[in-house]
Amino acid sequence: MTEWWPNTGIPGIRNMACQGWGERRRCRVVEALARMDRTARAAKRCFRRRWGSAMISAVLIRIRFFLDRSRLWAIGLLLLAVTATGCPRMVSLDYQPSNPLRGQGTVGTAPFHYQASDEHRVRPRQVESNPSSKTELFLTKEIGVFFSDALRLELGRSGYTVNDSSDRVVSGTITRFYLDWRSEEDRSFELAADYTVQSGERTLFSWHCAVVEKGPNMLVEDGILIRKGVADCMRRFLEAAQDASVL
Repeated sequence: MTEWWPNTGIPGIRNMACQGWGERRRCRVVEALARMDRTARAAKRCFRRRWGSAMISAVLIRIRFFLDRSRLWAIGLLLLAVTATGCPRMVSLDYQPSNPLRGQGTVGTAPFHYQASDEHRVRPRQVESNPSSKTELFLTKEIGVFFSDALRLELGRSGYTVNDSSDRVVSGTITRFYLDWRSEEDRSFELAADYTVQSGERTLFSWHCAVVEKGPNMLVEDGILIRKGVADCMRRFLEAAQDASVL
């Protein structure tokens, strides 16, 4: 059976038949490299907007794709270039609930407000950072939505039935969602949130959470630190609400 290499659009790589297991493996490699090439082109457009054509000519932004070279080297070079030039980065967080608490009953949630966005310091999906940082970081979801979704997952894990028509509704405001990577030694994520449990117009319970998570100064740490900080806040809120007998 004959398979064909995709139309990669990469100069120097021709469409040709993939015969046998060895060639099929090379086909998969070429497909991955084609995706990387598209990413590099997007980075090039970003660099041009930031620095102009003169700087482009002085920076290596075109990755040479050879099948006998490590793809990790190419990925690392691209990430280094993007970080150095201050282009925005997008982080997709697959939040997994982890609290060990058990509960029962029905509870609803309402969207959390993101204070930094409400005050127009950042955009709804943007993680707040030091103004001197070269890189802007965004989540794939609005931060208030991400936080509310994480709460619903944690409530479900604990055994609660999540129903927004419930007479108990949890809402609140994220007052701090801040990532700092200026230090050469580590990265830090600061989270602060005010939770409110309401029944109709009556406030049953209010609670404030503040968390600081630190890790190695590596790009991959961003998502890890955010997940850890959010999970810690959720666990502590559920503990406090159960101790107050409102959940």
